Amino acid sequence: MNERDTARRFSDFASGLTLDQVPEDVREATRLFVADYLAACYAGLRVNRAFNRAMENQIFALEGPERASVLEAAQRLPAEHAAFLNAVYAHGADLDDGNRKAMGHIAAHVMSAVFALAEERGGKTWGQVMEAILVGYEVFNRLGAMAQPGLVHRGFHSTGMAGGVACAAACARLLGLSAQGVYDSMGIAAIQASGLMIIAESGQALKPLNPANAARTGILSTKLAESGVPGPRRPLDSDRGWLHAVTDQVHEEMLEGLGSEFTLPESYLKPYPSCRHTHCGIEAALRLREAMAEVGLTLSALESLTLYLYPNAIRIAGQIRLPAGPEEAKFSVHYSLACALSRGDYTLEDLEAPPSEEIRRLIEMLRLVPEEALEDRASGRRGCRLEALFTGGKRMVETVDLPKGDRANPMTWEDLERKLSSCLAGFPHDAKTIVQRCRAIDPAAPFQSVCKLVE
Repeated sequence: MNERDTARRFSDFASGLTLDQVPEDVREATRLFVADYLAACYAGLRVNRAFNRAMENQIFALEGPERASVLEAAQRLPAEHAAFLNAVYAHGADLDDGNRKAMGHIAAHVMSAVFALAEERGGKTWGQVMEAILVGYEVFNRLGAMAQPGLVHRGFHSTGMAGGVACAAACARLLGLSAQGVYDSMGIAAIQASGLMIIAESGQALKPLNPANAARTGILSTKLAESGVPGPRRPLDSDRGWLHAVTDQVHEEMLEGLGSEFTLPESYLKPYPSCRHTHCGIEAALRLREAMAEVGLTLSALESLTLYLYPNAIRIAGQIRLPAGPEEAKFSVHYSLACALSRGDYTLEDLEAPPSEEIRRLIEMLRLVPEEALEDRASGRRGCRLEALFTGGKRMVETVDLPKGDRANPMTWEDLERKLSSCLAGFPHDAKTIVQRCRAIDPAAPFQSVCKLVE
């Protein structure tokens, strides 16, 4: 009987991928996602300051060769530590990319690991870096999706749990390891997989630990495999393996198209600094605000708000009504929707601003109702329906099937430049210049450091 060996499928793919097999639209999307990674890093540098300082005090005190750069830091670190800190920044504002099938984030760990290791080793081209990034996205998006929704229902965070395995595959591809070397890297990473979703309920400032540990685990696992350390057999599919630990149902169909269809472009970019599960509510509120203006209605006439939302969003981001600080604000459907309806936007500034009386009133008025049909893996739907009742009996309804940033409703380079400009507030960098550099990434050019895109 043939035993399934998902890690072997991934390692054969990863070791054989070359950039000339990748369509140009996927290459262009990779450049766009690099620019978005930088935006997310600077947002995290701005928002999660207390946790950032605590982690910096720990990581910069560690000894080791100074070989890889940390954003906005003069001191360089070993690749494992540099990747760890950059991943902390990238996920600090919850403004980084993600994949709805895998239910997690990718660039924060994959790019942090690949960039740091490429700088430490030297002699790599941007083409090799792009290959490694694409391997990381394929492994994360497909492996994470294979385990969902069982993984999240058991309380695991796919960003950390699948992230370490994905980073190991990406780093092994960067170093040109054989298929067996990639396999061993993934296996070594799989036994270290970690990350719990309790950070959606409390301790939200700690959430960046999950991608940070994934990035560090990926680099360490690859170095061990490179030095000849073997990994376990069938690390993902064994009865004591990764998939058995995180889910009761494995979606093998998520491996279809591996090597011929790339999942990076189907991942989403985030226009708002909060958990992705809040985004359809934000957009419904913005549409309602516009519709109200067209007929001359004001918020003072609003009597009730009901948001019909898919249950997983309520489970993860619908428990906090009035956040106590920016960390909780990132996981509050109530607060983000009320801000958007009151102010006409939801930005980094809203995470830290005290709620106005109007926002408090809207939060108290809002009722969340679970509706399974608003999320459908087959069709790609992941939306909401917002119903508003006004004085005099007027009723308005806004439906969002998929929020902005997904492949079916994409962000453009112009959108990304606006996002980056907002995230860079307070830093001496120019968003337009960074976007131009990212758009001009040449696969044949030598890779030096991701910081070169910013300096």
